[in-house]
Amino acid sequence: MEINLPDTEFQLDVEDLDEAENEEEDLEHPGICGHAGLSRKFAHHYQQQLSANFLLPYSAQLDAESSLWMQEIKEGLAKSVILGDFRPGLIIWSTRLEQYMRLFGRKFTKEDHIQLVKLYFELVTDANMEVSLISRMCQILCDLLRKTELISPTDLQLSWRKLYETYERIQYDRDQWHGLLQVPDSLGTNFTLVLNCCRCYFPQDATREMLDTWRPLLCPHAPSMKKGIRYFAHFLPTVMAPGEEHWRLWFDEFLGLWLSFASVTSWENDIISLFCRLALDNLGRVDWTPYISVIFTKFLRNLRLPVGKKRVKLTGEKKSFDIASAAIWPACMLHEDLCLTALEDLFKAVELYFHPSNYGDWTAKLSSMLMKIPQCIVGRVNLERYKKPSWLPAVPVTAHLSDDRIRRFALAMKPILLLNMYSKHIGMRLETLFALKNLAELVPDLIVPELLERLYPALDSLTEPHRLTASMSAVTICMRSLFSIEQGRSHVLPLLMAVLPGIDSNDYRKSTCTFSFLTCLVSMVPLEDCSDSADRTDLSEEERSLCHASAGFEEFALQCFDRCLMYISNSTNDLHGRHDSVSRDINERMTREEKFTRLGMSSLVATIIYQCSDQICASVLQQLYSFVSSRYLSYNHYTGAAVASFCAMAVRLRPAVAEKVIFEPILKLLRDRVRIAAKDLAVNEEMDEEIAWTVKLAAEVLGSSGRIVLNSQRSSLVQCMETLLLTKCSLLYKLVVVLFRSCLRGLLLTFPTNMRSVNSEELDVAPDEFLPIRHWCQSIPQRSLKVEWYVPNDAEVDFAEELIRQFLEPALEILRFHADGSQPLDRKELERTLLLVEMFVAGAAIRFPFDSATVNQILPCETAVKIYSISPDPIICTSEREILIAGRPARQYLFDVIQPVLRKISLDDEDDVKSIKIILRIFRSLMFFRGLENEEVQSRIKGHIVTGKQLGRNLGFRNEQLRLLLFERLAIQHLRRHYDHRGSPLTKLRLAVLMEMIQLATGPYRDIRILGQNYFTDGMNNIRFAYRAFVDEILNKLDQSLGDVEQKAQMKGSLYLILGGRGGSLVNKHDWHTLAKCFPALLKVASDSRTATAIFDKLAERMDRNFSTTMICIHAAEGASRVADEMLNLLDPAVIGSTDERSAQRVVVWNKRLEESAENERLFLSLSHSLIDFVRERITKPKNFHFALFVLSFLVRRDVALSVDLANVFMDNWANTSSDKARALAKHPILSVMRCIKRPIIRTTLNGLDKNVPKESMGAPQAGIRSDNLWLCFDENQLPRNEKEYESTIFVDKAHHGYYGFPESLRVASPVKDQVVAGDMPSSLSSVERAVYDKMMEEAYVEILIRLMSVEDSKQHGKFDQFTYWIFRTLFRHFEDAFLPIFLPHLTRLVSSKDEHQHRCAAEILSGIVRGSKRWPYKKLLHMWDVVTPLLKTALANLSTESLADWGVFAQFANEGDARRNFPLIKIFFELPRTDTSFQSSSRLYVLQSAFFGSFDWRRKELHTKILDLMKDRIEEPYRDRVAWTLSNLFRNEIHLPTTNQSIQQTPRLVDFLTEYYDKIKALLLPPNHLNHLNHLNYLNHLIPGQGEPAMAIFKTLVKMISQTVILSLSFGPPQLQWFLPLLLRFENDSRDEELRNDCLTALACLSQIALSLPEIEEMLTQVETVVGDQTGNVPWRDRVLALGHLQTVVFNNFFTIKSNSDWVQRVHRLAVQNLENESLEVRETASVTLAGLVQCGFISLEKSFLDQFFRKSTTKYRLGEEKSAKALLTRHAGILGLTAYISAFPYSVAIHTPDILVILSGHVNDPQPINQTVSNAIKDFRRTHLDNWSEHKKLFSEDQLERLTDLLVSPTYYA
Repeated sequence: MEINLPDTEFQLDVEDLDEAENEEEDLEHPGICGHAGLSRKFAHHYQQQLSANFLLPYSAQLDAESSLWMQEIKEGLAKSVILGDFRPGLIIWSTRLEQYMRLFGRKFTKEDHIQLVKLYFELVTDANMEVSLISRMCQILCDLLRKTELISPTDLQLSWRKLYETYERIQYDRDQWHGLLQVPDSLGTNFTLVLNCCRCYFPQDATREMLDTWRPLLCPHAPSMKKGIRYFAHFLPTVMAPGEEHWRLWFDEFLGLWLSFASVTSWENDIISLFCRLALDNLGRVDWTPYISVIFTKFLRNLRLPVGKKRVKLTGEKKSFDIASAAIWPACMLHEDLCLTALEDLFKAVELYFHPSNYGDWTAKLSSMLMKIPQCIVGRVNLERYKKPSWLPAVPVTAHLSDDRIRRFALAMKPILLLNMYSKHIGMRLETLFALKNLAELVPDLIVPELLERLYPALDSLTEPHRLTASMSAVTICMRSLFSIEQGRSHVLPLLMAVLPGIDSNDYRKSTCTFSFLTCLVSMVPLEDCSDSADRTDLSEEERSLCHASAGFEEFALQCFDRCLMYISNSTNDLHGRHDSVSRDINERMTREEKFTRLGMSSLVATIIYQCSDQICASVLQQLYSFVSSRYLSYNHYTGAAVASFCAMAVRLRPAVAEKVIFEPILKLLRDRVRIAAKDLAVNEEMDEEIAWTVKLAAEVLGSSGRIVLNSQRSSLVQCMETLLLTKCSLLYKLVVVLFRSCLRGLLLTFPTNMRSVNSEELDVAPDEFLPIRHWCQSIPQRSLKVEWYVPNDAEVDFAEELIRQFLEPALEILRFHADGSQPLDRKELERTLLLVEMFVAGAAIRFPFDSATVNQILPCETAVKIYSISPDPIICTSEREILIAGRPARQYLFDVIQPVLRKISLDDEDDVKSIKIILRIFRSLMFFRGLENEEVQSRIKGHIVTGKQLGRNLGFRNEQLRLLLFERLAIQHLRRHYDHRGSPLTKLRLAVLMEMIQLATGPYRDIRILGQNYFTDGMNNIRFAYRAFVDEILNKLDQSLGDVEQKAQMKGSLYLILGGRGGSLVNKHDWHTLAKCFPALLKVASDSRTATAIFDKLAERMDRNFSTTMICIHAAEGASRVADEMLNLLDPAVIGSTDERSAQRVVVWNKRLEESAENERLFLSLSHSLIDFVRERITKPKNFHFALFVLSFLVRRDVALSVDLANVFMDNWANTSSDKARALAKHPILSVMRCIKRPIIRTTLNGLDKNVPKESMGAPQAGIRSDNLWLCFDENQLPRNEKEYESTIFVDKAHHGYYGFPESLRVASPVKDQVVAGDMPSSLSSVERAVYDKMMEEAYVEILIRLMSVEDSKQHGKFDQFTYWIFRTLFRHFEDAFLPIFLPHLTRLVSSKDEHQHRCAAEILSGIVRGSKRWPYKKLLHMWDVVTPLLKTALANLSTESLADWGVFAQFANEGDARRNFPLIKIFFELPRTDTSFQSSSRLYVLQSAFFGSFDWRRKELHTKILDLMKDRIEEPYRDRVAWTLSNLFRNEIHLPTTNQSIQQTPRLVDFLTEYYDKIKALLLPPNHLNHLNHLNYLNHLIPGQGEPAMAIFKTLVKMISQTVILSLSFGPPQLQWFLPLLLRFENDSRDEELRNDCLTALACLSQIALSLPEIEEMLTQVETVVGDQTGNVPWRDRVLALGHLQTVVFNNFFTIKSNSDWVQRVHRLAVQNLENESLEVRETASVTLAGLVQCGFISLEKSFLDQFFRKSTTKYRLGEEKSAKALLTRHAGILGLTAYISAFPYSVAIHTPDILVILSGHVNDPQPINQTVSNAIKDFRRTHLDNWSEHKKLFSEDQLERLTDLLVSPTYYA
């Protein structure tokens, strides 16, 4: 059964099924001993078994099967590792282990489990292991360790350092970036999962060791920060045994580190995931109370919700942390009172954002985060109350979530769920539905009644279909919880009858929702009439009422069936047109709506059939038979297929009832109609629709018949089949042969039958006491499940053999005679005969065993171990009886007959496409088919997963579920054994079939080729390494010597076979024999067809995405071999041989491994040379040339000596004048070449530096500049002045060293004097170095290269090319200054030009020269600066708008590393002549800024101070934008960590700068008095005589700087930033300078949206109070209006921080309320809006006492014309504004005081202005926002209140 939610297509992983299975109670089934013959004690010896296996009909055979498999797996794995047989041995046996765990669970002992874990752990961490193998082993290691509770840390310990070294190798190896190592994309993800599984098994001292190792990486200014935090997030163990609290070693330190940053950093996701994991693994043991307000403020800011009317998008707003973490963390802290209160506040604050009217960019993210919280809480409750005891620490009882706490949470979240359930965004609605389901399981009485209250009115509405479908979906998903509330069962029958009208063929969405709703409800309620039991004395009143109501079940069932059949009748109008075709499957022709309709209706019908009592079922089936017998539907329309499937469901699910009502009548109907039409069938070629429909029905019921068919008239059925086979109509014949397939499937398949929601035998209830109404929605443990199976016996198999003898064997004889030419068939007869054979194979294949015997197995490649199992195919039936054909094995016999037919067709009638397609399908079935298709089983698995997510319980014991879910899971466990063929052996039959498929896949007809290619690819996916047997055959098809048409077809087919499918392309195989053959053959393809070009592009794309480095030299995995030896020693020596025999075998095999390694190297070199020769010829097609060059780029490796020819090829093509693509392809390989020839860097170790680092609490080092790391900092007075000093200085390029302490041993590059000298060139160069050297010394080559690099080409040179920079960097690093004379003239010309492309080229080369020179000897370096300095000065003098960005990148790259080495370049950057124009000065500042702030270096404090002085000197200049940017970049890196050394100033301080300049501009805030009539300049000079204009210039620069600093700053700003708030407010209203006004607006928006520290909040409130509370009259009203709006935004963005301080809350409240009486109308109205916003988000609550004050003020009496009346009117208006604020605070709901307030406001409509206008606007807004739901809202008003408001709120026609 499948249940679907409307409008939703689930993307599910089939592994979800196994995850659900993992939660079962493994071995508590009472039938274990009976089924398996084992004692319970012995059964518990296994780690975990799939309990479903004990209920399979052949369970008694599974122990022997699993024992055999496990023995073979352990032996195969151990020998593969010991003998180095990683391919195919290790891969195949690992695949077998995965299959074993899918079919048997973890059915191995703890000792075996631990050994397997250790084996794969050693394989994963082996330094010589191939990266693709590591990725594969990671997957299996994760599967083994997924159930953490099975193995405790006392049983297993794993080395964290091995994992760290492996992680470092695969994630941060520079060889990857340089192209020397190709790593699978999946490796990083898989290895991360391994870390997640392994970290709880690290040793006790692992945490401290990790802290010592990675703390020195924690420099916020360096990329190492992200790396270090990621290490901690992945490695630090948080699951600890009781009493262990190693997390305290880092908790305070890391939390303080995180809270020091106000913005979202690049590493925030990682550290938050660490905290979430800590909270989850240590529930109740970590005190989060002090941090809750800050945590929730960060969460709220992360949502980026809009507040206020003026909002400016901030740069960097897209950064955010992980949504899942944001949901897990609050759920883990929920036992804290502060957390629950914060969640309540959060839900209140964001509630309005869920209203459909407020949809925006933020909505999806907001929904995703909050909707996951209920799921996390359910998981936590399961952990606390239902988790089985294990070594994992239990949650302290004091931290358990109480029911009251859960109820409070549900009450707080319910309003936003009830809003979001109506969202029209499918994803959001789906998230909400599952959140409702989780909450309904926690507190059903809070959720379900509310949903029912919304559903019943929606069912009566005809105008709101979305409201109806949303309500039905919500009740559907919470259906199980309906039975948990008081009187919940009483809603069942009313709901069933009420939703029936929803089955409407005119409304697909509503119908689909209705099908889903009814299916869910009926699946929990047996439809049995219990009214006869109503008089029992043991019934309660509710039960008695339900008994009486159950009498209506029959009426419901009949009406439901009637509506479904009517729906089908109305949908059969389109019987012609797109549904006419029979060439495609019905499912392919159905629209999306039709698929959902058929799925939903089929699920509902099946549910009704198996839930009905026999009496009701008979009535329903009689109605169904009347429908199908009184009309005929189109057999190839989905409606006909659906109705026929109803009949099949009835026969399978209720055979006892359906036999007499459905099965026998349909077969009788078939016999009667066939008898009447027998003569016409034999002569008429037209379709008889009535016969076709009857045959369709018969085929469906026969496929589900089981042994019922034996009870009917077999002989008449066979006679009927014989008659039907004589039909001349081809379309009818195709239906007739399906009868045979269906009959055989019904006879031979095994399936369960008693699928009902309640079985009295399983409930331990006496039959006479059983009352179905007491067991509605009954969950049962799987151990209690009693399943009846249909298992074929000898009688059924005999009948199947009879059919085969009577129909199949004669057909095969006919084919044999046709093949030998004695009795040839025409096309039509051949097709009919082949169709009959295909259907027999499809029906009887389950009894056709595979030829898997050892004698039939073929090894696709040489192997040192046995790679195939003795019993490769899982057991699927109790009897091993085999069906033979003509006394021979069926599959081989069928192939022997069909193969000659295919060859005859190929020779005599090769365009008989239909027959060839049938033969292909037969061949495919002969290879792997065992009665069920993979797609059929996968579809059922996915349907079960979807159904389980809706009907299953998330809360409670997972092994107790609805019976139908357990039943379906059991059926799937049986079905999945049919199709799992991964790792199947290559047998003689499969080899022959695949060879035939290759021929067909390369044939002349496109349809046949496609089908053949698909089937061949499927075979390759199932048979590991089988491609080795077919490579030669495939490549031979690329032969160019055949005829044109035939050659093109073969070429296309071969190319597609090489391309492959999901299993991978041949060019990505990890086999040098295959690669050495494939690439040369591909390059010989000379076709220019679009197909060939497209395939070459796809091959390159797949290589780029999936190609990974394949090992050449095979190394022994020493650690894994030791574990494998231990595994072998525990096995039977009689099976595996003695120790001496194994040792001798090992010696022999490893000698072969050496030979194999040598052969691999030979093949590699041969492939490399052939590709090089091909590229050098350049006489081929461009696509082949580019592909060859592309492939060569993957052949540069470290483990094989680099070829001179290979280097020459890439160097030549770097300057290829005829191909831009060739130049682009050559760049990365040149980097690879340079990496290979790179001279080793001599390093020195500095020990003991860590001992001098001052430590804070818990061992954390002091951060920043300290006395012990001053030697690293730039000091111009300490720079090396001569050769000796320079070459003896240790330069430290990595900026993180020393900032957060030092490691125990610091490895740095040795001084220049100790490095390897370049030597005399070219005499000292190796052959590869000489090749590169000679090329770069050619004037002509360099001329061409620079011309190509400086040409205008937007695709290649649209911006600074980092690859070009890296190439020149490596060239000048390796060859030092050898090339300077060659490049100097060109660089002089380039920098003197004004052309942007030439400047870009110069910037790329010069950056490479500067960075490449960092280890040159002093004299060469000095000479370099002598020639480069004039070039740089010329370039900076010739900067243009277009070239500016390129020189900025140059400055960033060139100035990286130790500033002591770069000082000559730094001096150039600091040259800022006063004589320059504004553009030149601005451009030079940009270059300077890029040099120092592209990557900030904390060691350059002296230079940063110099920059600050420089900016102070230019703060009044007109290029203030650039000055402001430079200042903001300087101050953004001012970070104050909790452990920062306070004794030394770390960087220039923003607070000092602000204090200095605030004094210079604060006079601008003087009262304007009457100066508004003056122009701008006179205004300034009047304010500050003689200094007005400079002050304003400074202010303009500071405004820009404030905006940019706020945007860019990592840390919290100083409180002094808030000093500028009054100035910003003042000049935001100044219309005399539009630029300044916009800048002030931006600055205000930025200041309002940033996170504020506690001192900043205090200062902000003080400044706002100064502006808003001014009593002197010096502050304009516009400033007050802006200040109030600013206050509202700041409060929301720092909601929890401000709310945590009651004094701040009171001050904010006072500011809003007091300004309601301000003399300015605009200020009063703004104060009302601000007050409404604060109430709306829950920051303050207007209690009754406050409202009473407003009530009193609103009644203030006044007399017009009197002097005191103005004050009275102001007070009266203030009261009205306070009341309207309350109304505005609830725009989509009616609060408790709203009716009273509206009545009061209605009495002020006639008050004088502005009161009447305020009242009028409030009432208009209330009407607008409440109009949609007025029918519900008006229920909250009394009749008197409604009467008074009617004329105000709505027009008189509204109620008409």
